[in-house]
Amino acid sequence: MSNFRSLTNVAVELDDLTVLVGANNAGKTSFLEAIYAAVGAGRKSLGQDDIHIGPSEAVAPQHRVATIDILVRPFDADGKRMDTFPAGSYWTSLWGTGISQDIDFHDFMAFRTTLAWNPAKGDYVLERKFLTEWKTPADWLTAKASTEGVGGEQLEHVALHYIDAKRDLEDDLRRQGSFWRRLTDNLGLADPDIQAFEKILSDLNDGMVAKSPVLQHLRSNLSDMSSVVSADSAAVDITPVARRLRDLSKGVDVTFATTGAQAFPLSKHGMGTRSLASLLVFRAFMSWRYALAEQEGDQTHSLLALEEPESHLHPQAQRALFAQIKSIPGQRIVSTHSPYFAGQAKLSELRLFTKHAGVTRAERLQIQALTADDVRKLERTVIASRGDLLFARAVILFEGDTEEQAFPLWAHAYLGASAHELGFSFVGVGGTDYFPFIWLAQSFGIPWYVFSDGEDKPVAKLKADAKRAGIDDITAYDNLVVIPNKLDLEAHLISEGYLDAFETAISSYAGPTALDDYIARLHGKEGKKVDNIVQIRNYSGAEGRKRAALDMISDKKTRYATPLASAILTLAEPERRVPKLVAKLLDVVGKKFGLKAVDVTKLGLH
Repeated sequence: MSNFRSLTNVAVELDDLTVLVGANNAGKTSFLEAIYAAVGAGRKSLGQDDIHIGPSEAVAPQHRVATIDILVRPFDADGKRMDTFPAGSYWTSLWGTGISQDIDFHDFMAFRTTLAWNPAKGDYVLERKFLTEWKTPADWLTAKASTEGVGGEQLEHVALHYIDAKRDLEDDLRRQGSFWRRLTDNLGLADPDIQAFEKILSDLNDGMVAKSPVLQHLRSNLSDMSSVVSADSAAVDITPVARRLRDLSKGVDVTFATTGAQAFPLSKHGMGTRSLASLLVFRAFMSWRYALAEQEGDQTHSLLALEEPESHLHPQAQRALFAQIKSIPGQRIVSTHSPYFAGQAKLSELRLFTKHAGVTRAERLQIQALTADDVRKLERTVIASRGDLLFARAVILFEGDTEEQAFPLWAHAYLGASAHELGFSFVGVGGTDYFPFIWLAQSFGIPWYVFSDGEDKPVAKLKADAKRAGIDDITAYDNLVVIPNKLDLEAHLISEGYLDAFETAISSYAGPTALDDYIARLHGKEGKKVDNIVQIRNYSGAEGRKRAALDMISDKKTRYATPLASAILTLAEPERRVPKLVAKLLDVVGKKFGLKAVDVTKLGLH
């Protein structure tokens, strides 16, 4: 829990892998920085900029305190929660009296980090103290803190490593304190080996200088420093190669080659490759650290906060990266904007960050009430294939492909902005299974809307799915629009007088005589069955032409969806360019987000 920068009263339960999703500025980075402030590996300078500022405040008042509480509970190697820390274990020795019990006598270790103004020092001061109790989010600030402070050594083996989106192995190779330098500063060689290798390096240097007239010339000129700088003894030497093994890591380079290509230094590769390499170096650092801790009889539980691992990687690489991150030892907290990455996470691993009126909320899916089939559909049908829903401001659901293609065009014309600009996701649910989409949106607080066909089967399924989501009467909710008279969208449009648009769409896609040819070819032939009775096609007269146009487009809905929507948008009468029933739902969406319909005389002209 934290009151840190843009966050106020945010509680997040962390799994072995926790994936933070949400729009920009929703608070994901602030949450990672709050944890880093509490238990970060390394030191971070904190001050007034890290104190929460209200919407109407220019600066934070000095009496305000940033508070971050961390709770640690014991788990076994299989991920099952234990009631107590094992007696005599490394952790009981490390934390001692800092371990407390809850009302059920279950062990926990919790500590509070506060950043507060200290008048005596004239600066903000960071303090960490053990908590003797853990309370619910409603009154967590009233939890009692011990007088015993938490020392840095007590957090060292649960310290969080923070890798931000700007990671670059090319920089890590040169930067003191990077995971690369920390891993390579001590190469783990025995003293005799070090001496032997350093003699080889020294001989290599002497041989290069002796044979290079350029280096000899440089050394001769640099020797003139002795005439300017007073010293008891002055000598200048040039070492083209580091003489000491401990200095080699400062000049190490990494080369990388794709299949069949020449190897190039990493500095010549793109940011995606360098970013990935930096992440893999951290994995190497942590696996090495775990191995050393095991050899020395210590224990360690690493925490990794990773920001936007997908940066600079193409979609397939983003998917492949998930397995690499899963292989990093310890507990991982990953913030991402990638539906390809988030789509591979389990439902239980997702945390959605949203911001409403300046207040950040973090939601976790409560999947206990779902069936195994529900979870499978959510993970495989929704998250894996439509992970962009997790980042949407609103979700508009339809039964089929026609609406999914047509609605974004109509919404653009009616609301004056594209679906991407609006941040909306328009989704065909693939038949009539609305529940996984509704449940996910509702659980994460994402506004959702349905535009449903009016036939008996889809309406019955919509009612059943809505009931499972807590809606008993779909007619009482304006976010659900059902096409009247048991019609689908195409039949509804024909009934509303859009034959001219149908003919335009058919002509533009199949040719100017396509509809007439269709009528001539199929009039009087067998058509679809109704109640198991084969219907004979009747395309005679004006009504027959309507039926023919409807049948022709209905037979190939996905092909005609975009041409039909475009034909409607270019009709001569502006008031017809967005169907009234579609406009009805878009008005509801617009009201929710403060969007006004554009002037009807300008509809379709974007």
